[in-house]
Amino acid sequence: MHFDDLYSEYIAATYDRQSSTDNPAKILICTTPRTAGHSYCQVLQQFGLGIPTEYFQWQYALPLMRRWSADDTMDIVKLNQQAPAYGRHLLGKRTENGVFAAKIFFENLPFARNSIGDDDANSFYVFLSRRNKIDQTISLLSMLHTGQPFDGQETLSGIPTVSILTERVVSETAQYIFDGEVRWKNYLNTLEPRRVAQVCYEDFIANQQENASATMSNWFPSLKLKSKAISASKRYAHDVEFKIMIKRQFGTCLKRFWQDHT
Repeated sequence: MHFDDLYSEYIAATYDRQSSTDNPAKILICTTPRTAGHSYCQVLQQFGLGIPTEYFQWQYALPLMRRWSADDTMDIVKLNQQAPAYGRHLLGKRTENGVFAAKIFFENLPFARNSIGDDDANSFYVFLSRRNKIDQTISLLSMLHTGQPFDGQETLSGIPTVSILTERVVSETAQYIFDGEVRWKNYLNTLEPRRVAQVCYEDFIANQQENASATMSNWFPSLKLKSKAISASKRYAHDVEFKIMIKRQFGTCLKRFWQDHT
């Protein structure tokens, strides 16, 4: 058996489930870049609330759909066309304890809706936002420069890279964060307030399990949430010297932008 087949079997055995839940609860972790969405996914998984990751980013969706459909020719166009089938696979294979969860950026919301359906009474939303927008922008700029979203040397395909930082790039990056937050707020304001939780990045990082548990207990009071201890997040601690350089060079520009957009 080839390595790819063995790896596929390993992934299926480790992550795929056979859910019998007809209408699982759906938790969407609504983010802009660098707001600890990945860490929030980890906490939910440790609580047994779904197997969340970025299911609606093509980097994740394409390999999954190729395996589940046994169609090696699957591309982004075909994936979009088969979104409902992809959603059925997701809800059937990635539901845990009656919960499906995913991290999502606003630009992926149309694909998510085509996949798992429109908002309903069994849908819940965690909106992650970061108070310190200057640090958030610097963290995103660092990721765009290195191509590394996580600590260490790991890279992720599909991340656009910027070799040279300019004031224009810095302003456009900040604008992207600002626009994403505005779009999420406008959308979430149309939903039933009790199913939307606004979570501050700084509060969540300070006490991850307790913060997430408070939100989940409010939505799922009958569930007894238990989890092993986890270490404090250090996901954005890499490239400290580079981030200091960005702040030294573009700090005035960033401060002016976020003062104008508060």
